[in-house]
Amino acid sequence: MPPLTAWAGALIIILTLAGYGALLGFLHLFLFPLRLRRMMPGGAVSLTRHRVIADVALGLTLVHSIGYLAAEPAVWRYLLPSAPLYMLAGLVGLLLLAVLALTSRHKPRQRLTRSTIGFRGQHVVLSALLLIAVLIHVVGAGLLVDSRWKALLCALTAALAIAGLARPAPKER
Repeated sequence: MPPLTAWAGALIIILTLAGYGALLGFLHLFLFPLRLRRMMPGGAVSLTRHRVIADVALGLTLVHSIGYLAAEPAVWRYLLPSAPLYMLAGLVGLLLLAVLALTSRHKPRQRLTRSTIGFRGQHVVLSALLLIAVLIHVVGAGLLVDSRWKALLCALTAALAIAGLARPAPKER
């Protein structure tokens, strides 16, 4: 076995773990609501912590996707329209995450707040689509979800997360 083969295997494991870390970050943002008031009950997180978790998830996603392209030349074929559905879902997820990150910054968010749908509505719709794309990617890759019961568990988690997104916004006092 050539000496670099072991390092290549370790790199692939690290890149895969970065993808799973991003998934955990996404699920955390879905399952724990954003705290709008200082004393809001429950497992709510502050806006600062929400942004940090989102930025870390974005960074891990970029490490996962760009790292795979750099480490494994055969992965480039997944950028073609003929790629498997789960890989296209991963690309859609990356694009949705980029749109979410760009529109969540201060100036774009202020412009969206004045629009008809509003920032929160746009953020909820894009987040739900992101979660669906990411779970299609994870289930399709089959590395973490390699049986029917795990796929059902992923679908249940997604349904709970989207239901959490659909809850009414907390009222400001």
